[in-house]
Amino acid sequence: MVESPWVIPLGTSSALPNSDYGNTYLAVGVSSGRHWLVDCADSPIPRLMRAGIDPLEVEGIFITHFHPDHVYGLPAYWLGLRMLAQDRGVALSRPIPVCARQETLSDVKALAAIFRPQGWLADLPLVYQPVSAEDPSAETESLRIRSAPGNHSLPSMAVRFELPGGSHAFVYSGDTEPTSAVEQLARGANLLFHEATGAGEGHSSPGEAGTVAALAGVERLVLIHLPGDAALRAEARAEAQAQFGGPVEVAEPFQRYAW
Repeated sequence: MVESPWVIPLGTSSALPNSDYGNTYLAVGVSSGRHWLVDCADSPIPRLMRAGIDPLEVEGIFITHFHPDHVYGLPAYWLGLRMLAQDRGVALSRPIPVCARQETLSDVKALAAIFRPQGWLADLPLVYQPVSAEDPSAETESLRIRSAPGNHSLPSMAVRFELPGGSHAFVYSGDTEPTSAVEQLARGANLLFHEATGAGEGHSSPGEAGTVAALAGVERLVLIHLPGDAALRAEARAEAQAQFGGPVEVAEPFQRYAW
């Protein structure tokens, strides 16, 4: 039996989390031992373990943009990888790519530089990989990853994961207003995770997310990066459903979504 690709939200909240919903970031998997992180918030090591993912099997990280709620878990993640490797007596020899737009990557490097004098980062084979909309962001034998610029208050990007031949595709919008670039990236995807923080500069309402899903012709829409209030989440789903005729859900932490 062939394993279906999947995505697991490790957090689903907008910038202000609560006790039930942590900040938004994702684990994307193609098969056992082949996982990517998209953004990196709170405490990634235990969250990955709770999701059934070995942190040492994560192949790389995509950072959509450099707002605190999307990157503040990076130092804890890096330190956790080093400590896990030490505990297991294994070497971290495989490169750990950190992929982002060039502007974002410069900020990620500056964040790493704060901790570099402590010495422990020297054990990590970090590779900083700038990405652009013109070229595939990453290519493996089992996965093709592409990106598109978002429209946010900082340089941001959306990310598309697809299997060879394009038979299955998943897209995450990142933080963005509705844009034609993200719509084109999501064209024909099996699953679209679209932010639904609320209409305003650099963000989308649930209804706008539904419109993007409809225009892109995706199969399923999952709303993410929105407040944790139960009533607001129910309203968000109804608002998106009014614009998109396919299935609409509101993302739940640690739920596995096949694509």
